[in-house]
Amino acid sequence: MTLGTKIKETPRVCLRLRQRWVRLLLSAAILAACLPVHAQLIEQGRLPRPDGSSIAYYLQQRDPARAADSLLVVAQGSDCNSVAHNRAIREQLWRALPAADVLTVDKYGIDAALPYQQDDGENRADCPRAYLLHDDFDQRVRDYEAVIALLRRHGAYRRVVALGGSEGAVVANLLAARGGSVDASIAFNGGGRWFLDDVLHTIEAGDTPDEAKAASAAGFREFAAFLRETPSSDLVASSHGHAWWRQALALDQQAVLARVRTPLLIVQGGRDASVSPEAVERMVEDLRRAGQRNVAYRAYPRLDHGLRDADGVSRMGEVADDMAAWLRDLPAP
Repeated sequence: MTLGTKIKETPRVCLRLRQRWVRLLLSAAILAACLPVHAQLIEQGRLPRPDGSSIAYYLQQRDPARAADSLLVVAQGSDCNSVAHNRAIREQLWRALPAADVLTVDKYGIDAALPYQQDDGENRADCPRAYLLHDDFDQRVRDYEAVIALLRRHGAYRRVVALGGSEGAVVANLLAARGGSVDASIAFNGGGRWFLDDVLHTIEAGDTPDEAKAASAAGFREFAAFLRETPSSDLVASSHGHAWWRQALALDQQAVLARVRTPLLIVQGGRDASVSPEAVERMVEDLRRAGQRNVAYRAYPRLDHGLRDADGVSRMGEVADDMAAWLRDLPAP
């Protein structure tokens, strides 16, 4: 395990030195993030892959002087950004397991040196080619499994919980389905059984005229058919390569969840325009009818894909508190 520079800050120092530290640390490809008061230490690590590339990961420790007995593994969504710059994880999602260390893992070809850019659904000009060629769901799961196994060998984590939103929810579900890496998992706004249904929901939820919606839906169906018939191509769409799109459209998430044997909480916002809340509810009902008792479901009718209310106010921290309550009620591993 190769650990990078340890970064310690107090909130006051952070405010005074933010700009100078960001320039310095980004130039050295080290995590540049002002830490809130609850997070005293972040270590950046590199773990080699079999193909010669390396996984960039970040371990946020609660108490550097004492090893935590729990690890919260957080998987980010689908944008072409480094998870090192994800403020929601550092500032809100940690509350799902407050006493735990927090592990995040960057996608193939990405590390903290990639500047943050707001995702607008278009192809990002500086999105790394290695990411476009190699990032997909299987790769992300393998990377998480490798880092979790490393930390469990070198640490004393009695409990590992996976948490993800949007694409990260699917990654958390896949991790749980494979077994052995996590003891419980939480997925929020991760969509229903089929990704195609979620995309069509997004089109229908838009504010374009019905004729334009129909044309967009037909065009996406043609796109999905092309991917099914084409094993590989140099296609790039919305900062994702061919392999990512092919896996996303082929994945049967209900079948994945049917293989999960550990406790699982599914959280869904009722105002989600990016995935279909109705499809999520149908999937959960089907799992329960099939006799699956390890799946809990909580709906938040007034929240959107980012767990914001109708006024645009983030409720992610409050939802994370509800996640923490669910975890506290579980039997000890």
